Parts: sequence; C-alpha cells; structure tokens
Amino acid sequence: NRIGNEGARAIGSNTTWKNLKELYLNENKIGDEGAVSIGSNTSWTNLEKLYLWMNNIGDRGAVAIGKNTTWRNLKVLYLFANKIGDEGAVSIGENKSWINLEVLCLQQNEIGDKGAIAIGKNTTWRNLKVLYLHANKIGNEGAISIGENTTWTNLEKLCLYENEIGDKGAIAIGCNTTWRNLKELYLNQNRIGDEGGELIGSNTAWINLEKIYLYENEIGDKSAIAIGKNTTWTNLMELFLNQNRIGDEGAVSIGSNKSWINLEKLYLWKNNIGDKGAIAIGSNTTWIKLRELDLSANLIGDEGVVS
Repeated sequence: NRIGNEGARAIGSNTTWKNLKELYLNENKIGDEGAVSIGSNTSWTNLEKLYLWMNNIGDRGAVAIGKNTTWRNLKVLYLFANKIGDEGAVSIGENKSWINLEVLCLQQNEIGDKGAIAIGKNTTWRNLKVLYLHANKIGNEGAISIGENTTWTNLEKLCLYENEIGDKGAIAIGCNTTWRNLKELYLNQNRIGDEGGELIGSNTAWINLEKIYLYENEIGDKSAIAIGKNTTWTNLMELFLNQNRIGDEGAVSIGSNKSWINLEKLYLWKNNIGDKGAIAIGSNTTWIKLRELDLSANLIGDEGVVS
C-alpha cells in the first residue's frame, strides 16, 4: 500500500481494538511520526504480531516502539529494512515488557555496536527463538555482547551475516554455552579468521545445530581442523565454508569426521584444497545423506577427483 504518517497516526490513535492480535503495516511509507503514534498506543494489550518492515522508520520511531510497555503479549516484531540506527536499537534492547517475544527481525538497518550491545544485554526475552541482525554495521563489541547473553535459552536461529564481526566477536559467540537449542547460525560475510573460527568449531553446547554458514570469511586450516574434530553436531545438515582459506590440512580433518551422519550439503568451493584434502573427503563413508558437495575453484588434480 501507500500508507504514510497520516494514516499511521490514525491507526496508532485507535483505542477501540482492544482484542487486536496481529497488525500488518509492512511495505508502506510510514516514517517516524507514524511509528511514534503506533509505539505510543496503550490500548492493544493483546497484540502478538507487529509487522512494520520496509518502511521509512528511523530512530525516533524505534525509540517509541521500544518504550512501549503495553504489548506484554508481543511475540513477533518485524522492523527490518528501515532506517533504524543505534539509538532506536538501544531502546528496543532495553525493553523489559515483551516477556513473550519469540521473533525479532532488525536486519537491513543501520545498527552498530551500541545497539547490538543493548540487545545482547537484554534479560527479559527468555522466549526468544529467532534473532535477525544481519546486514547491519555490527562489529566485535556488539557480537561479544550477543555471545555473552545467557538469557536466550530457547534461541534457535541467529543471523549475524553481512556485518563487521572479527575474531573477538566470533570467540564470544563460540564460547556461548547457553544456546543449547540453537539450530541455525549464520556468520557468513564477516571478518572472522582462525582465532574465532577455531572457537566456533570447538563449541560443544550446540547439540541441536543443523545449519552453520561461515562462508566469505578469513577461515583457514586451524578453524577447519576444529570444525572437523567436532563430535557434538550430530544433527548437522548444512555446512558452508566456501570462499575462505582452507587447505589440505583442514579439508582432511573435515573429511575424517564421522559424527555428521545427517549432513546433506557441504560447500567448500574457492578455497586452497588440493588432492590430499579431496581424497579425505571422497573417502568419507559417514555422510550417507549427502546430496550437495561443491569443491570447485580449488587446487584439486586427477588424484583427488578419482577419490
């Protein structure tokens, strides 16, 4: 639609919809004025889902939403693809009323470390299952705060790809022992090297992990060795390590893994893998469910191909 601030103000001023559970206002032209009105509403005590993605909401609107104390039944909040920066993200992260929040989507905004730190320090969202923060400006400090969170015991999906996270942030995430229900972790397209990748690969708490995306980082053999030696991820289905710096040593470790009995997709293209690594991967007899294997753009010769 083409709803702007005037329409959003009228909606936000409504005091009649006391049983409203779901409000869809995504893909409109709502700016801060309209978002402030919506965020200031104190009548929607039963609101469970609020969709405001792809609008023109900035910090002022996000601050008003974050300060709302009425939506105690809120479960799903979509604010992605707006213009929210640290100020708005801090307000959202400091909210203590959304005790039932399960899904928070803040990707494709302008959130940096300050906003991510506030979100990571939140101790109210005990039911949080999905957190989308990808395509922002989050660096190590923000990632450390998120990794140090011990409240999100029900977290299942964490998206932090396309940020500015390096080894320090990855170490904090890899050291997290709270997210025992984590199923999907997306850290691709960051600045993670071996120091961070090694800690992620050594994590023994993520017993339900099914998908881990680490492609387009700076991961080398040390990380790949740690990942290959991991025996905790028995539910792993997808491992994306393409466009890194993995050589034969790392590939041999991955190929020697006997725990990933559910592995379906393994992407290792555009690394530095030669025949030794390819032979080890080709000799693996555990991955009976493997459907997709991509080793293109490496250094593999005839010997590796034959394997």
